[in-house]
Amino acid sequence: MAKVKPFAALRPNKDKAGEVSSPPFDSGSRDQANFEIAHNPYSYLHVVKPYLHFKGKPKNPKKHFPLGLEYLRKFIADGLLVRDETPSFYLYRMIKGSQAYAGIIAMASVDDYNNNDILKHENTLTEKQNEIAEHIHFYKNLGNPVLLTYPDDQSIDLLINQYIHKHVPEYNFISQDQVKHNLWVISDPKDIELLETRFESFSKLFIADGHHRSAGSAAFCDIMRKENPNFTGNETFNYFPVCLIPFSKLTIFEYHRLVKDKEILDDPNFLNTIKQYFDAVPSGHLPVQPLNKKEFGLYFKGKAYLLILKPEIQEKITGTLGNLDVSIVEEYLLKRIFKITDSKTDHRLSFMDGGTGIGHLQEAVDNGDFDVAISLFPTSIEEVKKVAEENLIMPPKSTWIEPKIRTGLIILDHG
Repeated sequence: MAKVKPFAALRPNKDKAGEVSSPPFDSGSRDQANFEIAHNPYSYLHVVKPYLHFKGKPKNPKKHFPLGLEYLRKFIADGLLVRDETPSFYLYRMIKGSQAYAGIIAMASVDDYNNNDILKHENTLTEKQNEIAEHIHFYKNLGNPVLLTYPDDQSIDLLINQYIHKHVPEYNFISQDQVKHNLWVISDPKDIELLETRFESFSKLFIADGHHRSAGSAAFCDIMRKENPNFTGNETFNYFPVCLIPFSKLTIFEYHRLVKDKEILDDPNFLNTIKQYFDAVPSGHLPVQPLNKKEFGLYFKGKAYLLILKPEIQEKITGTLGNLDVSIVEEYLLKRIFKITDSKTDHRLSFMDGGTGIGHLQEAVDNGDFDVAISLFPTSIEEVKKVAEENLIMPPKSTWIEPKIRTGLIILDHG
């Protein structure tokens, strides 16, 4: 049984929501984040990425966090960020092209996370987890909700549709990436009770995106409980912000692999070695986009191949984890061909999400940044669920799941 609760958010005022909130730029979007920092004085990135003000310098919380805190206090003092008075759920909708995503923003229980009532499917890096915990502890808030998913529920869907069609949204703006954003505040006690009851009816919730934010929130909660030994469990530090979207409404993209290892590629037996495990079908001069499971694309030196796992290899593979396409790539290409034994740390390996388009894989190889691209078919939501339910862990970067919730749109404030 999962505990999901409303909270009184710290959030942008109505007129500035589009300028204050920002896309959740990851490490691969540093140029975009730098542009935002330089051209938008209201961006919440000034709070969460203050180190971008110190160009060429490594992250240093003791030096950078105070600057971020100055921005946070100024945004509150200037009325850019306002605290709600009433605990509420928040209905968030984003429309990207013809695809619409709608979810409930709430706070979820750290105890549920620790007790596996909120299931995981990825490992976390301790360093990154601790970095997030340090961030939350310093600022006493987190403004990037974890994406959770749950079984489709008719009652929740009905309530969401009623708000979308019968209530004027609190936020209504189009961001610079041409995505439309709406937000409704759900403060009616009957609606709050319905949502709490329905979410409590699920035996498990699943993390779709945000494993490090979840782990960091749990680490922060542990710190706060040690600092407050008489805690009751009702304090907000026992919770973390989440956006809940049902299974059927998520989009999962593949995560492609890029490898830089010219020596292995120059070996005349490179392709023959791969043919021990795959049938390699020549496929022209453009990267292959696999359309079926157990099929992969290989692109190097201006040539593309469709790789099809050989039946005799398939017969040897057992278990939920072993049958994932990402696991097959991990075992039969990265480990056996490129001798990459740890995908989390090997500097030769990088990843590219399928949402950016397959043409970027070709560019990355043709311009010399990498020597070979391995393209995959996306992991399914059913596979993600099964892995989580069996308490298994996928290889790094197994899924790119959308939507990506904007940073600084709804902030869980512990102050």
